[in-house]
Parts: sequence; C-alpha cells; structure tokens
Amino acid sequence: MKSDSLGKISPEMIVAEVARFWTVFTSKEPARLEEFYDPQAVVFASAAKKTEPGRLTVVRRKREYFNSQARLHHSLGTIDVQVIGAEAAIASYAFRFEAKNMAGSLGTLKDERISQGRATQVFMFGHDGILRIVHEHFSAAMPGNPG
Repeated sequence: MKSDSLGKISPEMIVAEVARFWTVFTSKEPARLEEFYDPQAVVFASAAKKTEPGRLTVVRRKREYFNSQARLHHSLGTIDVQVIGAEAAIASYAFRFEAKNMAGSLGTLKDERISQGRATQVFMFGHDGILRIVHEHFSAAMPGNPG
C-alpha cells in the first residue's frame, strides 16, 4: 500500500494490509507476496528454528504451498495495532491456517494445520512510500498450552 497522506500510518491501514497479505498468500501469488516484504525483512516462521530473510521465506512458501494441488485456507482473529510514530506499526493477532496437499520431501504431499497460531508483523513505510513488512514472527500454540 502506497502512502497518500505523507507517510502517516493508521491502525485501519495496517488491518487492511494484514487482511490483504493473507488473501495474497492463500491465493498462491508469489510475486505479490514478495512485494509485502522490505528487502531487509526478517521472518521467523511458525516451525522455524531461526530467522530467515523475507525473500527466502517467499521462495520457501512458493515451493511448499503454491503447487497446483495445494489448497490453503485461513481465518484471522482480532488484529491489534500499535502505531509507532508516523511510519511504523506492529500488528498482533491470532490466526488459523490449513494447507492441504502442500509439497513435502521427495515429491510427497502433506497437510499442515495451525489451529492456534499467533502472529506479529511489523510494517513500515519504505523510502518509496510503500508500506512493507520489516519483521514477521508466526508461532503455533501447542494444545493445552494457553500461551
């Protein structure tokens, strides 16, 4: 999303971007998904043991989730937004995610279900005035662990 108001960020803008992010992801659009990430973005995926660059995350998601047989579904909880100055904000929310027939190892297909996911995404306006993710952290709460 390009800033029309001289870089002033709003909670409504962030809520709209989070919703758009998930729509693009579950619609399996890798080029549009990559546009969400700042070139210096850092991502901590739900099953990851370490962070990775945002661009690498897009490549991995394309390989795992974007095959023609894969079916992706999501639902989002309430999105809480903390505005940090005029050009940055943090979105925190719960989510559910299900992937059927995603790519597994050695050409196999597998399913993934995150029934109690938690997300934090930090958005910031770039030098070009476009709102991008600079940090993302997804995690999955284990059943019986309220978090």
